[in-house]
Parts: sequence; structure tokens; C-alpha cells
Amino acid sequence: MNNHHELTSKMFQFRFVSPYTLIGLLALTCWLPLAAAATTPDGAEPTAKTSQWIRAGRVLDVVKGEYATDQLITITDGKITAIEPIPKQAQPNDLWLDWSHLTVLPGLIDAHTHLCDNSHMGRAFDHWALPAASFGIAGVVNAKRTLQAGFTTVRDLSAPYYACVALRDAINAGWVPGPRMHSSGQMITMTGGHGDWGGWMAPEHQVQTPAETVADGTDAVRQAVRLQIQHGVDWIKLSATGGFGTTGTIPGASTYTQAEIQAAVEEAAKRGIGVAAHAHGNDGILNAIAAGVKSIEHGTLMDTQAIKQLKKNNTFVVMDLLAAHYDLIETKKDFTDKQIQTTNEAYYQDYAANFKRAYQAGVRLAFGTDSGVYPHGRNAEQFQLMVDAGMSPIDAIRSATTWAAELLGQEQAVGQIQVGMHADLLAVQGDPLTDIGVLTKVQQVMKGGELVPGD
Repeated sequence: MNNHHELTSKMFQFRFVSPYTLIGLLALTCWLPLAAAATTPDGAEPTAKTSQWIRAGRVLDVVKGEYATDQLITITDGKITAIEPIPKQAQPNDLWLDWSHLTVLPGLIDAHTHLCDNSHMGRAFDHWALPAASFGIAGVVNAKRTLQAGFTTVRDLSAPYYACVALRDAINAGWVPGPRMHSSGQMITMTGGHGDWGGWMAPEHQVQTPAETVADGTDAVRQAVRLQIQHGVDWIKLSATGGFGTTGTIPGASTYTQAEIQAAVEEAAKRGIGVAAHAHGNDGILNAIAAGVKSIEHGTLMDTQAIKQLKKNNTFVVMDLLAAHYDLIETKKDFTDKQIQTTNEAYYQDYAANFKRAYQAGVRLAFGTDSGVYPHGRNAEQFQLMVDAGMSPIDAIRSATTWAAELLGQEQAVGQIQVGMHADLLAVQGDPLTDIGVLTKVQQVMKGGELVPGD
């Protein structure tokens, strides 16, 4: 009972949040007994942490692309404090984890998730039919699955009712298990743009969508950014083109002007916050790059000019091959209303070819899967798609470690196994540099020095 009271009291340590965020938090309170049990299984107060050790068969240096064998990793208070060859006189003890038969990598980063969304379920997860609490509950389930898959950090790019902000705060407070989250709140979009779900309604039934923030013109966009910041976001996401998931929009067509996007970038920069631009079509991609966004999400239809501008401006691109493969190949969705003139297979191959061209041109690529479009927990399947498209295995891993950490501004905290960084680790059997598919078969996961239990 005391543990429950202590956890509940942490709500008042959060920054001021909106009613939407509080809805999500209330949804998460139903999981408090589980969270308390996971944190202190015996019901006792947590004690001061002591050092622990991992005997690793191989440790991957993702920067060098090399292994160090038979290493002893020392962890104190959730941070890595030493990495060294195992001393001959070292003796195993109760705090010694034996991963001597495993390959150890840094915890992975997915820079484009939607943990509070299950859009892959179709009408079974209908934004218009579900109560707000459903998004928080879904987020709890999906956060655990994502963490168990080896993804210890995510950038969550939009959720209804600021549910991803609430989920982030609940994870940070220890209420529920999940990855380190960098959350964007609600996507900003123009009237009739991607995410303005009212496009299928008759005019007399038009309502403000609960999922996104609709804003038109530079002043309204600035106000929308301020609203997101007021509700505690880490990132701003806006829609620079149409999208596949919204009726009546065309992915290849631009939406916001460069001036509108630049207004968002300028407003976010006042608080040190980056802007991620949803952009499939070339014109929208170019507008967003010129406006100074930190990352382009998708980049599906980018041409040589866009690739050159991405490279010139050092703009990251996050290409969600897994979500595209799931929609186009695995479930064979009908996108003929999106002005696609080819087969699904040809469209996916064109996207993979653009990924290869961007990679070969030296564009900064960060791993992101658009989870929620496909069932959560399958994130690591994208590594094989990236390698199949022409990326080397070590660069595929870098895209989900050092490169993604740089995009998030977290390169001093996550993305490598280095002294002073969070003890976020995963262990697999086999060699991911020769068989990238082993990353889908994670044997052990650790976040902040704490082992993540399996189901």
C-alpha cells in the first residue's frame, strides 16, 4: 500500500500537463500494482544500488565496427563504469551475469515510433470509436514489447491526447516498463492535410480531430508549436506532405509552405527543440529541408535534388522500410487512391532504391520504423530490409545506435558501450555483422543496469 501511495504521489512531481495528458496518466494508473511489483518484487523499499558485472563473450564497438572478446563490463548505479578484459583472478559472484556465450551491443534506438497507436489493427483500433484512455493502455503494452525487443530508446512521433507524453512520464516515474522516450505530442497539420481525419465527413459534421493539431498560416503554426511545448513535448512533428493513412490526401503533394515550416522551426528552436517533418513527396521534402528541420520522415519519393539537399544541409532522413513493406507487400493494402501508378511490389522496390541512393550519397540516416503501422515489437525486422536494400550490416546497426543518438542529441548518453553512458545493452547469439537477422532474436536486454524480464 505504501508503494502504491509513493508512486501515485509522483504525479505531482510532473510538470504541468494538459487534461488530455492527465487522461492518459489516469489510464496508466490501472497498471500501478504491476509496475510496483516489477520495481520491488518483495514489496520492500529499494536499496542503494551496488556494482554488478557482465562477462561478455563479444562486445561490439559500433564506431570501429570491431569486436572485443571476453570482456568484463562493470555497471554502477545504471551507468557503465568500466570495460576491460576479464582479469585472470576475477571470480564469478552473485552479481556476475554470464553472457560469455553471447554478443553484446548497445541498446537500440527507433527514431520513429507510435507506441500509443495500433493502426495496423484497422477498424478494431478506430480513433473515433475508442475512449481516450485506450491510447494510454495501448502504450503501456506496446512500450513493454518494444523494450523487450532490444529498443531501449525511442522517439515517439505523435499520439492522440498527448498520450505519448503521458507514457514517457509514467516510464520515467517507474510506473511501467518501457524504453527511454522522446515524445512529440500531436502532429501539426494544415486543414485537410495528413492527419486531419475529418476529410471523409460531410461539411455539417466537421469536428476537430483529437489526434492532431490543425493550423493554417505562419501565426497559427507558431501558436500550435507553443501549444505542444506547453504540454511538455521533446520534439515537434509537422506534416509537410499528404500521407498514406489519411483519406483525401496525396503523399506526393506538398502541404505546408516553406514559410510555415520555418515558423515552426524558429518557434521550436527558442526552447531547443527540433522539428521532424513527415514528408513523402519531393516538393514537401525540399520545403522542409530549406526551412531547417532536423529530420525528414519517410522521404519516399525523393529525387536526386532532394538527396543533394539532404546531404548539403546535414539533414537526417528516417526511412521506414518495415512499415512500407508491411503495408505494400505483407498486407497488400490498396493505395490506388494515392495516385500510385505501379504495383505495390514495384512501389516498394522504388522506395528501397531511394534508400540505397541516399545511403550511397552519404545522407545521414537514422533507424526508424513507424511502429504502429505494423505490430509492435517487430522493429528489428527492418535491419534485414536495410541490408537487402544495400546498406552494410555495421551501418545498419550504427543507424540504430550512434547515428540515431546523434539525431536525438543523446550521443553522450546512449548508442555506444562506453564508460559514463547508460547501461543500455542487448545480447544475441551469433554475429550480427554476418547475419543481421540475429537482432530479431534478442536473448537479453538491459536498460539502465536493470535486466528486462521476458514474458
